[in-house]
Amino acid sequence: MSIIARFKAIFAARTNAAADSLEDPKASLDYSLSKLEEARRELSRSLIEVSAAKRRLQNQRMQMVAAAEKYQQQAEAAVDADRDDLARLALERKQESEARVADLDANIASLERQEASLKENQIKLDRKIKTFRYKKEELKAIHDSAKAQVKVQESLSGISKDLADVGNTIRRTEERILEMESRADAIDALVDEGILQDVLEPETDDIERELARIGRNQAVEDELARLKASKQSQALSQAA
Repeated sequence: MSIIARFKAIFAARTNAAADSLEDPKASLDYSLSKLEEARRELSRSLIEVSAAKRRLQNQRMQMVAAAEKYQQQAEAAVDADRDDLARLALERKQESEARVADLDANIASLERQEASLKENQIKLDRKIKTFRYKKEELKAIHDSAKAQVKVQESLSGISKDLADVGNTIRRTEERILEMESRADAIDALVDEGILQDVLEPETDDIERELARIGRNQAVEDELARLKASKQSQALSQAA
């Protein structure tokens, strides 16, 4: 279940046959605050997971960069030994490592954007929780005062118990309005939050893979030719 889906469930609780449990607005406010704080904890966990994933990819990138450098050195040594076959193999592996580095760079950038978005939403949710907490206490005080005033007015005006249902209906309506306002206010805190994007690029079809392989092979041949030409030029310079 996504964060937003879980958040929608905050204000849908206790709407079954036991609806009387929502008659007390103070209990409803406390329940809503606890769910907001639960959403905050879930957001923190998501941020930790994204940060950890980014670090893993960064470590993989370092390994791929080191591997590409190693294959370059092996290719040069193979050319010195007149082993074109080994040089070609080393350059192929270098091309694969560099392609992997490019993929990792794109995925790391995506995770960095997700991390920044989560941090921003975390700040917004913290501010919303703080505001809601103050408002909750204010509404509780107002409710207690109104409740006491109603009792006094009922006593002074001699309102019969038969009319109590009317007052309850009015209070339930007011509480439903308060619930809906709280729901809209809380959902607004996560309006800007996006669902985690897939950090993996979609798979290419067989034609694209073949074209990519041809491109890598051509790059290998071109680099091998440059290495051999460089070695020949050095040899001619030394002979002269």
